[in-house]
Amino acid sequence: MNPLQQRALEEQQLQKSLALIAEEKRVLHQAALDQEQALKNEALENGAAENKINTFSDESFRDSYINRRQHEVDLLVRYHTLEAQKKRQQVLKIMTKNPYFARIDFTEEEEKNRLYVGVASLRDDADEPLVVDWRSPIANLYYESELGPTYYEAQGEKLAVTLNLKRQFKITDGKLLSMADTSETIHDDFLLEILDENSNHHMKNIVATIQKAQNAIIRNTNSQVMMIEGIAGSGKTSALLQRVAYLLYTHRNWLKPEQVLLFSPNHLFSEYIAEVLPSLGENQIPTTTFGAYFQHLLPQYIVTKPQAAEANFLAGGRSASSLLKADLAWSKNLETYLKEITSVGPAFRDLKIKGQVKISKQQIRQYYQEANPTLPIHQRLSLLQTKLYKKLGGLMKDEQKAQWVKDWVQEKVTQHYEQNFQLEDNDVNEKKLRKELSVKIVKKYFKKLKQVVDDFEFIAFSLQYRHFLQQAPAELLQQYHVTPEAWQGEILHIQENFREKIILQEDAALCCLMKKRLLPFYVSQQARFIFVDEMQDVTPLEAQLLKEMHPDANFTFCGDLNQQIFGNPTLVTHLLDIFPDKRVERYQLTTSYRSTQEITRFAESFLENPPQTDAPRHGTTPTIYYREDAKQLVADLVASLEKERSPQIMRQAILTKTTAEAQALGDALKESNLDFQLILNEDDFFKRNLVILPAYLAKGLEFDEVLLYNISKENFATASDRLILYTMITRGMHQVSAFVADDTLPFA
Repeated sequence: MNPLQQRALEEQQLQKSLALIAEEKRVLHQAALDQEQALKNEALENGAAENKINTFSDESFRDSYINRRQHEVDLLVRYHTLEAQKKRQQVLKIMTKNPYFARIDFTEEEEKNRLYVGVASLRDDADEPLVVDWRSPIANLYYESELGPTYYEAQGEKLAVTLNLKRQFKITDGKLLSMADTSETIHDDFLLEILDENSNHHMKNIVATIQKAQNAIIRNTNSQVMMIEGIAGSGKTSALLQRVAYLLYTHRNWLKPEQVLLFSPNHLFSEYIAEVLPSLGENQIPTTTFGAYFQHLLPQYIVTKPQAAEANFLAGGRSASSLLKADLAWSKNLETYLKEITSVGPAFRDLKIKGQVKISKQQIRQYYQEANPTLPIHQRLSLLQTKLYKKLGGLMKDEQKAQWVKDWVQEKVTQHYEQNFQLEDNDVNEKKLRKELSVKIVKKYFKKLKQVVDDFEFIAFSLQYRHFLQQAPAELLQQYHVTPEAWQGEILHIQENFREKIILQEDAALCCLMKKRLLPFYVSQQARFIFVDEMQDVTPLEAQLLKEMHPDANFTFCGDLNQQIFGNPTLVTHLLDIFPDKRVERYQLTTSYRSTQEITRFAESFLENPPQTDAPRHGTTPTIYYREDAKQLVADLVASLEKERSPQIMRQAILTKTTAEAQALGDALKESNLDFQLILNEDDFFKRNLVILPAYLAKGLEFDEVLLYNISKENFATASDRLILYTMITRGMHQVSAFVADDTLPFA
């Protein structure tokens, strides 16, 4: 069969699939109407519409009323709840534009089979599979196998097959644009055609172009702790998100989306990746940042937003004391410290109401020390809490006899009878009323104090934390070149922050770890799978906290060590220390699918030890503009942006090193005719195709063209500046331009 005939048959198959999708959408829509309007199934039958479905030949396919009705019944059984029907309708909406992206022909037990691979499954009128979900076991033939004898795994068994055909499709808006046969995972021309597409305000799913290395990450269901290292643009974040979708599919009988938790570097990035799971027909999962996570755990404080620390570092670096507080050694130090204070207990606070002490801290300590001395501190504090509840109960009963309570009750009783004069006035009713009123007013009077006991705020936690920091081992201070005097100054600064109800994120991790080991301290969401992106910016102590807050979770860490711009003690070298009882698996991705080879090599030229990488796509060499005059540099930037671009260039980003530079450039460009958006914080959203933003907000994002502004030896001079520059350049997919405020590049 010649290529034109094959193309014609695939066109017919596409129309058949689209017709089946339209029919299923109609059935589910009608079923939803039936449920919502409480009508019987006759409405479904009366609303049935006829659809002519083309197939490879008119003789091989006959549309029968019985088969159609049976198909409708099968559909409604499969998606029997309204929630399941709505989710399926969402999937069908996606499949209307692109029902599948691949086809596999294979022989199994001498029976020839043909299946298409898409974002979700689709069955024909006879309820036979036509399109299989990319996450299904059989679909792995497309990702892993070459033509010839092979196998796929299902329910723990290896099933032998012969793979006869692998065909890839590019389908957009229900139209077949191209197709290619290959024995590889992805045909090179097909991959390059997709990689050459424009970027978008949202990350796209990569199910049509998953490579073998990515597939191994995605389909690994046995890993307890996984670490994905990859160069910029290697698809590590995409693979991480496809892994989320795969796990939700594989464990769909028990795993709910709310049991999955994703940490992203900032809210801007969270918005960027927000469409990946919906594009696969999955519900969104909880996504947070470490700053927001700590804010949830410590609601009584204002956790300083991470972008402040990031911008400060980009402008001047992180302090030695900040790095010291991130060290994993604090975890063991804390364990020793809590054992040492167990006999006497932690620092306590008086329990007061309106300045009047109800239970003194000395009494609280006495209650604590009356507990079984062999118990660990967190159990003794739980028993102490129970003891304080009993004491509060006694105090509340005593308070009901106080004169102020009697006076208040008398006033309310008088008002009650004046407003309800028809009520019978007798001793029994009045006594009952007085009792109810006295209990009510005393309960209100003690409400805040009870909340203090509920939240274990009878412990002077800020004082305890500072006392713990004062026990810092001398060798730890020496390791980070922090003098005892400087460390005492840092503790005083923490004390001042606590007075203002402020806590730095660098203190939040250690504070939460102390609370977790000191108290019954839990999170509302007990995640079963936790995913951490940009792990190079996560401290070992933060990872230790996640492990203790979510002891039953499996972890996937993902990042690029070439983009480690915050100077944290590396998480990679500590994973085995943090998870000694779990199997840690490590994956490396060394091919850049985002940037062209020219951009990748340009970026790597600024690294002292560039990785061994591959970039399959070629493009234009980065353009460099040299100007020492700042005004002329801006003029060159405007002139460059006003030039006509190829259709390949739609989204452009002007990246600066700092927020201040971004603001200044935005002000300078106000007089131009450029339609741009200035983004200075992570809570913003992309609204324009041309944006200006500082480097720290660009991490993880991608643009068709990146324009680097104010690149100079003065502005980029340190080892960390090399990594910042590398990060900025590798945001570009197709084109990079550097506007250098000098006569040579930095580090030349």
